[in-house]
Amino acid sequence: MIASEVAALTEGVRSSLATLKDVNGVAGSFVCTKNGRLVAREIPALFEDAVLAEAGSRLLRVSETFAASGDELEAAVVRYGEHRIYLKSIAGGTLCIVVAGSVNMPALRMAANLVGRRIAPAVARAQAELPPTSTEPAPRAVAGRPAAAPVAHEAPPGMRRFRGRTVE
Repeated sequence: MIASEVAALTEGVRSSLATLKDVNGVAGSFVCTKNGRLVAREIPALFEDAVLAEAGSRLLRVSETFAASGDELEAAVVRYGEHRIYLKSIAGGTLCIVVAGSVNMPALRMAANLVGRRIAPAVARAQAELPPTSTEPAPRAVAGRPAAAPVAHEAPPGMRRFRGRTVE
């Protein structure tokens, strides 16, 4: 893919991400491929591209964790303080929507589904044609054993949920 094609692809995805801000409470959004490459962003410049790419690759591990146990992650909400990140799996990557404060969750899900369908072909193309930009090396497998999973940090009690239930 040549530079002008990459720029056109990125701008098309970015303009679709901009429509998510029509939902009250959405602070911004970004999308990463499954190999950790930041495709596009529509989020304040306070967050650098390298930070978003690293966050995206770490958030992708959430869906990989579910996949390892045989489940497929369609959507998830990661909470941190008063903020949340709504994750939506799409072909070739993950749509990450940063929410500040309160938000109408049905409206957010609907908007994420619409934008996800609109950008999925471009993200799948980026996944197939662009090299990864992961800042962290992948865990290495030892002969006879699978690669080690990253260490999970403990969440405060009551803050972890699986399939709608609190996990202690």
